Amino acid sequence: MKKILLAVVLFSLPVFGEWIQNYTVDLAVEKTGYVTVTEKIDVFFDVSRHGIYRKIPYSYRLPTGERYKLRISLQEVLADGKAVPVLRTREGGDLVLRIGDPNGLVRGQVTYVIRYRVARALRTYGEEVELYWNAIGTEWELPIEHARVNVTLPQEVPEESVRALGYRGRLGGRSPFELSWSEGKLIGEADDLSPGEGITVAVRFPKTYVNLPGPWQGFLWFLDDNAYAGIPILVLLGMTVLWWYKGRDPRKGTIAPAFAPPKGIGPAEAGVLVDDRFDPRDLAAAMVGLAVKGHLRIREVWASEQGKEPDDFELVREEGKEPLSEFEKGLLEALLDGSEKRRLSELRYKLYAKVPGLAARVYMDLTEKGYYAGNPDRVRELYRGVGIGVVALGIALGVFTSSLYLGAAVVASGLIVLLFSRVMPRKTKKGMQVLREVLGLEEYIRRAEVERMEFSLAERHFEALLPYAMAFGLTDAWAKAFEGLVDRPPDWYEGRFPTFAPYWLGWRLVAFQHAARAAALSTPRSASPKGWSGGSGFGGGFSGGGMGGGGGGSW
Repeated sequence: MKKILLAVVLFSLPVFGEWIQNYTVDLAVEKTGYVTVTEKIDVFFDVSRHGIYRKIPYSYRLPTGERYKLRISLQEVLADGKAVPVLRTREGGDLVLRIGDPNGLVRGQVTYVIRYRVARALRTYGEEVELYWNAIGTEWELPIEHARVNVTLPQEVPEESVRALGYRGRLGGRSPFELSWSEGKLIGEADDLSPGEGITVAVRFPKTYVNLPGPWQGFLWFLDDNAYAGIPILVLLGMTVLWWYKGRDPRKGTIAPAFAPPKGIGPAEAGVLVDDRFDPRDLAAAMVGLAVKGHLRIREVWASEQGKEPDDFELVREEGKEPLSEFEKGLLEALLDGSEKRRLSELRYKLYAKVPGLAARVYMDLTEKGYYAGNPDRVRELYRGVGIGVVALGIALGVFTSSLYLGAAVVASGLIVLLFSRVMPRKTKKGMQVLREVLGLEEYIRRAEVERMEFSLAERHFEALLPYAMAFGLTDAWAKAFEGLVDRPPDWYEGRFPTFAPYWLGWRLVAFQHAARAAALSTPRSASPKGWSGGSGFGGGFSGGGMGGGGGGSW
């Protein structure tokens, strides 16, 4: 009945002018992972035409937004067994073949053969590979009287290990297209396909029987298909060049041990010069530095006699005579806030608000002295702001373009900028000279070669460099070096010792450092900052849902 209706349509609507009598598609899966597609199309032209055109899709967008492109290599195009002119163009993700002589016409039956080789047509699913292919696309403008699909797998593939499904109809249709084994091939046939109806096959078999392209080739194809995936690489290269010319410090040169700190460089400044950052360790070292200069007394607070270390520390104002830097004056006021004494526990949820200002003062002092090309904190903030902005842009692009990969590429670029923000502050030559002296002091404290030092000198030397040892994280090493040379605690420290030894003081100062860190970092909660579906033909396949297909017509 359907054949009769098709014939009525053909003869009552001469506007068609032609139809496809037979359409045979051979899909040959090679062991190399390529698929050779041979289309044999018998077209009957009722009116004179130049030939046919064929559109073969090669570019698809996956649900994640990733662009996935087939690599199609055209092997031959014949008309009635002879070579025929072919104009190849690419339009909107389709390879368009305009077949025929623009200066000649054909009429009656013409048999066209189109053979092409495809890479990336096989997709991996666990231990299997799948060919999900629109053997006859749903975009043909001509009716098809008879269609046949042949699928050939490598000879080694056992038939019992193969799963196959087929669909026919318009795009999205799920009417079955039966596939069966015959002469070592999977074969399926259908009659009377109207314009817009197609055939899709899905064939799965163990992946051990084909050699698929390796991960590196897949990565190169991914970059070729998705140019934006190279954005992070370009950003990485760009930031590396920018760091080389704008963020890289001059060479350090030879480091020689130094017995005293550089003039005008306190323990906090020394700590900042080492890592370009003002952190709680530098803060604690500066507090001990105030005590060494006579402006502060540190007193242990014990809640019980059985404790192993103090429960708190009290800071008491003293009238020191040694001059203080602007940073040290600001630190003393931030700690005592006009009072004569204060416990570190009382500074919790309060000191955090003063720390950024203290850090800014240190950075400003070092920059004004010519040790940095620009304020390290502002340089970091500049690049950090750019990085955060790029991350936000990437998230927005991912949402609005529905492209996970585009969004991820831009976000990754922002994260690269954020990572580089830590190393972009740049010291001047003058700054590197001072850093060499600071590193020399650090080396001296690390070695702590003080065994032959006179008793009277040892006490003063121990106290003078103790804050720097704290800034360098060498408190224990420095204290142990003075065992037997220092037999009483400094005047600025009041503590409970069974018998005094520098080691005990070093241990208590480590506890003091932890308490100072807790005070500096404790913040109240209110202050905390606020086409192809790309799927499988199994369990969700449909006509027109695979790769390949497309359509065509006459011209």
